[in-house]
Amino acid sequence: SNRLASGFVSAGYHRCGTELRGGYDATVGADPSTPIQFFTLPGNTCPYAQRTHITLKELGLPYDATEVSGVPKPDWYLKINPRGKVPALRVPTADYAVIYESAICNEFLCDYAQDQTLMPGDPFLRASIRLLNDHCDNSFAKTQFTFLMNKDEAKDDELRTEMEDALSAYEDALKNSKGPYLLGKDFTLADVHVFPFLQRLAITLNHWKNYELPKDKFPNLLSWLDSCLERDSVKESSMSKEKTIEVYKRFVEVDYNFGGLNKN
Repeated sequence: SNRLASGFVSAGYHRCGTELRGGYDATVGADPSTPIQFFTLPGNTCPYAQRTHITLKELGLPYDATEVSGVPKPDWYLKINPRGKVPALRVPTADYAVIYESAICNEFLCDYAQDQTLMPGDPFLRASIRLLNDHCDNSFAKTQFTFLMNKDEAKDDELRTEMEDALSAYEDALKNSKGPYLLGKDFTLADVHVFPFLQRLAITLNHWKNYELPKDKFPNLLSWLDSCLERDSVKESSMSKEKTIEVYKRFVEVDYNFGGLNKN
């Protein structure tokens, strides 16, 4: 939809090119008092990094963004995050402490900001967020990508059903919480965690599979998507519809096993 295409606003922070290899250190030329360094891919392309980008924006934390490009990743970045993936955070004022993996980065940022809206203090709500996020990572995300990548039309119905079954957990959560967000009135890390994947689902499955989330099955989820798309943090961390299609062509129009999406 046009709503999805409108979720791109050029970022208002300094971007650094990082093609250099070897001894380059990302702190060179940066203010050593920078509270947080955020390492991401160029152009808002990575859904995992978008989770942390949204969290930084929601918390209003000052940060410096460094775009990490190249395959394999530059040597200087592997010293920061040995896994070579984004996002990662580094805190120069805390002896250059490094945090990586998006869910861990986001909980850290909530603790760092002493925020209890994105990550509530209540242990039951915290567990609910972690269970929904586990469902995203271990159930839903794979079904979405498998359906998108499938080239055998005879399997499409089965794969679509598997994806919709996985998505029903979010529809049920919204029904129970009465929305507009997964846990109720507050936008939390549960919303942050799954949103980048649902945003991409709506664009890519419509483009390659002529698929839209059925309104009769997912009325609450569609309203939730609209609510998320209104948030400034989402607009500032999103790709345009056209850019999303361009990025996904790399995966969809070549043979590509699931799991490669986060080889970044």
